[in-house]
Amino acid sequence: MHLEPPEQTHLPAKTWSTNGHRKPFRYWQETVSQAYTALSPERIDAEPFRGQIKLFELPDRASISSIRAGAQIVRRTKTDIRRQASEAVFVNFQLAGKSTISQRGIEAKIDAGSLVLLDATEPFAMKFGGEFEQACLHLPKVTLEQNGIRVSDFVGRVVTRQSGFAAPLFAAIDNLAGGMPPEHVLPGLMQMLSFGFSSARRNAVADQHLAMVQSYILQQLAHRELSPGQVAGHFRISTRHLHKLFARDGTTFGKYLLDARLLACRESLLTSSGEPLSEIAFSHGFQSQSHFSRAFRQKFGCTPNQLRKSGRS
Repeated sequence: MHLEPPEQTHLPAKTWSTNGHRKPFRYWQETVSQAYTALSPERIDAEPFRGQIKLFELPDRASISSIRAGAQIVRRTKTDIRRQASEAVFVNFQLAGKSTISQRGIEAKIDAGSLVLLDATEPFAMKFGGEFEQACLHLPKVTLEQNGIRVSDFVGRVVTRQSGFAAPLFAAIDNLAGGMPPEHVLPGLMQMLSFGFSSARRNAVADQHLAMVQSYILQQLAHRELSPGQVAGHFRISTRHLHKLFARDGTTFGKYLLDARLLACRESLLTSSGEPLSEIAFSHGFQSQSHFSRAFRQKFGCTPNQLRKSGRS
């Protein structure tokens, strides 16, 4: 991404802290705009407020920072945008506490161990219900787009550190938090970010493809001969690619199909009291009532009859 820090022994850090200030939140309101771009923090409780930002500046108007603070809402309003335009994005790593973000009509809850991207060219809001800790990459939007990454594809999309995309990024953030010199971490972090978003974009396409396949399967549950070959043929893909799509979601074609049939049968049992169990099973693709009953009990912990009786009571 061409964001390697300059060669030096130690990168200088800028630090802002509310410690010692008579009006800590007013100071904080000024601080966040100084550190990033025009933002509008708001109090949401009467608790004593504490906040600190430690920021490393990078070339090309980029920065990486650690933020520790208390409950608040941080908005980027239309007025803020008119007051100070910014062609930048925030990549926020939630390290402790929780937050809720909203942008472009998307609202998402962010737990510790997740990251999310926000576009500073448009209004957004971040709500922190209590004390939290974040690492924030503040990057020029053009830097991502020059690397083939469309920011609009990722706005508001939450990624956990367990994903293949985010794990190495969080590892780099952990190294910074553990005291490793920034100049040893940042070049690799920038490269991983570029690779990770590019990979995530490809994964987003795969997610859409998998959703289309799953939707088709749900429409074809009554077909008892539904198979990987038949579904792959419908979408003109190989069965190998089909199995890879389901593997990405941590399951298999067979398990997804069985679970879908069982859930559909469960819904029928609760809504159609007069239909025989055998007809419900056969109409959803099961080839025998005994197989249906065994699989149903294994998944739901009760027999179809027991569920039907409990639904009536």
